Amino acid sequence: MRILIVDDEPVNRLVLARKLTGWGHEVVQASDGAQAWDIMQREPFRMVITDWMMPEMDGVELTRRIRQSPAGGYTYVLLLTASSGTAALVEGMDAGADDFMVKPFQAEELRARLRAGERVLQLESDLAEHNRRLIEANATARRDLEAAAEMQQALLPAAGLDLGTIRPAWKFLPASFVAGDVFNVHAVDERFSTFYLLDVAGHGVPSAMLSFTLSKLLSPSLAPDGLVKRAVADDRGWELTPPAEVLRELNERFQDDSDALKYFTMIYGVVDAERNVVRLAQAGHPTPLLQRGTELVRTGDSGFPVGMLPGLDYEEAEFAFAPGDRLFLYSDGVTECAGAAREQFKLERLEECVRAGRDGSLQAVVEDIEARLRRWRGEGGFEDDVTLLALERRAA
Repeated sequence: MRILIVDDEPVNRLVLARKLTGWGHEVVQASDGAQAWDIMQREPFRMVITDWMMPEMDGVELTRRIRQSPAGGYTYVLLLTASSGTAALVEGMDAGADDFMVKPFQAEELRARLRAGERVLQLESDLAEHNRRLIEANATARRDLEAAAEMQQALLPAAGLDLGTIRPAWKFLPASFVAGDVFNVHAVDERFSTFYLLDVAGHGVPSAMLSFTLSKLLSPSLAPDGLVKRAVADDRGWELTPPAEVLRELNERFQDDSDALKYFTMIYGVVDAERNVVRLAQAGHPTPLLQRGTELVRTGDSGFPVGMLPGLDYEEAEFAFAPGDRLFLYSDGVTECAGAAREQFKLERLEECVRAGRDGSLQAVVEDIEARLRRWRGEGGFEDDVTLLALERRAA
């Protein structure tokens, strides 16, 4: 080990240097604290053995400067003194000394204390390496999460999406990098559009992985023998699976026998522009809001979450959805958003926002809801994913 010894007595330095060199250490000498500090500005030392009483700068002041230095790595300081009093010990340790020896001392005592110091420095090196690896691992994990967040954003409706007879608007505010919420709206053909909003229980990567899978399954672009479409013997070759059947099939596919109990709530629906109706099924998800002119009604039937119990059937609700009507779907992160006093935002405040925005654009409504939620939440991010999907029926 490379050791800096500091003593204003040349004989003391010579004796100490010979001992340390004989034990296999490399030694650098300084005649006082000021010279030692100057040397340490140019090259690092992991161990310093310094006398207490010296001109220019004493050992206690040198120790304080070492401890206050922003230089990387730890320097072990062994302080030598002719005083054996408690006050001297306290002052030296308060300055940051690691060990304390009273002169004159035995060579074997010094050697034992050096070995103790080496063990401390090895532990410090091991900890520093562990922290370095941890920082690298965290940086890698962060990059992976950022990439996953980009992938999740790519699953959402494209900006400026034009669905012909349906105008969508949405807000997606994950509580962390990735969310358990996911939603979308798809134009199947000129007559039909499908939409869904789901919320996987839990947070983070496990929930997001399931939401990725579900978003792919609920895409109508898949072959007509998939979940959203089913094959029929007619010229087109397919028909849309009824919403209740979609939920029933998902519930059978995603039964989880593990203790994790991974389930999700959702709403899935179909807009029929020819008949001006919506058919939807609901699985434990907050009730959507239907707005017709000045009227605002809660519609749908909650049902059981998907994946919680096997063999469930789901009910469908069908209602008129004429030009000018609006439908609002949202996750419980909206209504259960806690304010500074831990009071929840609640459905009634969401309804106030929807009513207040009736004469404005659909996008303006969702922007106002986000603004109200952020004011309600105050400082800090959201505790749960906040997701809102609004649909407006346009004239054909």
